[in-house]
Amino acid sequence: MNQVPVELVEIVHAKAGSSSTAINRADDSRLDDTPQSQTRPWDAQSSVTGAEDPQSGIAELPPGYQAWRFCFSALALEILIWGWNYSYGVFQDYYLKHEPFNQAPVTLISAIGTSSTAIQYMESILIIALCQRYPRLVKPAMWIALATCVLAMLISSFATQVWQLVLLQGIVFGLAGGVLYVPIIMWLSEWFVERRGLAGGIIFGGSGIGGFVFPLLIGACLNNVGYAWTIRIFAAVLGVGCSICLIGINARVPVRGVVAAPRPQKSYVSALRDLAKNPLILWMGAANAVQALGYFPVSVFLLNYTSTVTSSPVSPTVALACFNAASVVCYVIFGRICDSYPYPAVMLFSGIGSALGAFLLWGFATNVGLVFAFAIVFGGLSGGFSGVWPATATQIAGSNHEYISYAFGTFGLVKGLGAIVGPIIAAGLRDESKAASSSLYGAFGFRSMEMFVGSMASATAAFSVGVAIVSKSQRKKGN
Repeated sequence: MNQVPVELVEIVHAKAGSSSTAINRADDSRLDDTPQSQTRPWDAQSSVTGAEDPQSGIAELPPGYQAWRFCFSALALEILIWGWNYSYGVFQDYYLKHEPFNQAPVTLISAIGTSSTAIQYMESILIIALCQRYPRLVKPAMWIALATCVLAMLISSFATQVWQLVLLQGIVFGLAGGVLYVPIIMWLSEWFVERRGLAGGIIFGGSGIGGFVFPLLIGACLNNVGYAWTIRIFAAVLGVGCSICLIGINARVPVRGVVAAPRPQKSYVSALRDLAKNPLILWMGAANAVQALGYFPVSVFLLNYTSTVTSSPVSPTVALACFNAASVVCYVIFGRICDSYPYPAVMLFSGIGSALGAFLLWGFATNVGLVFAFAIVFGGLSGGFSGVWPATATQIAGSNHEYISYAFGTFGLVKGLGAIVGPIIAAGLRDESKAASSSLYGAFGFRSMEMFVGSMASATAAFSVGVAIVSKSQRKKGN
């Protein structure tokens, strides 16, 4: 952040008396602990410009070098952590075809990737609460989590049974990955105000970038060096890459001590109770739930479906890569649109477009071209749905800035449940007796699954209408 000349600080200090306004603003947002006798350059600058986020009380400055460094460092970390989760289909296909893992039940093998993804989503709200309660420990915890992730991967490269993979790549990596990643959600709202949606779209789009690049690289490594060395290479890349990323990922104002006469913060339970009273988060939670129920079955079964359409060993991996890459574009676009226009409209567009993609493109997809078209359309419109989260969480939080993170955590919890339940329901809907059938609609026994996915996308659009009504009502009331 740009420094303000000492003379300017003194002038502002003189005009502001004891700078109590700046200090109170810092107390309200829990950003700093500077004694009241000191004036901070960023407070001086915000006083000169007169710019302040009315909801959070954080000085609203144009994003500078440090803000964008945070953004792109978080993007790179997202690529590494979530790129692994979104690329698990490649490993799943490998485990099903190669010893010593191919003798295990399909459900157990699929639990590896599902558990990692679901845990990282579901634990976010608890991690946010702990991070806000113990801010001094956040950065050390992130370094410990990184070491745990790398160690879990290295040990799993020697695994000979699937339950070991579930434990190490699924549970341990999921738990540690969440601790490594979740603080980004909290600090995003500190660094960005007007462009929060754009920044969030860029960061969250990292999962799609990783989901595009990693399947291609992992597939090549598996074919050339085998499973064990592929995992070890990924562990090395993860350790080095995330270490560099963590240098640029910090809170906007570091915690240095105890604030003089700080405002008491509500407890975790009280915050959740307040959020539960807001009908907007209930409608948004319902929309997130049905969206996740429809999205994750496609992310899990797309590679398998493509394999039934074509005998090419490359096409399934490329289809999954395109599916993930499409979400990057929509993450950024959706986030940017939400900075200027009502986010419920984006949700409605996402739901309707995803439903049409499932019912029409996937329903009639009996050739590779239609499969790729479906992967791009559905992957983009449904995969980019989370791009509306920053705008939604900001409105839900209102004047309680700390509630933004809790709203994010609630969305993650619901999406994590969908990541578990959705694929289980979808797997039960596939008709294995028609696996060889290439009918005009709903080929290869996927008809019921396609209908389920399309129905969940339609439900997303329906709940988006409810979100729009409640959101408009609250805006009129000044909430």
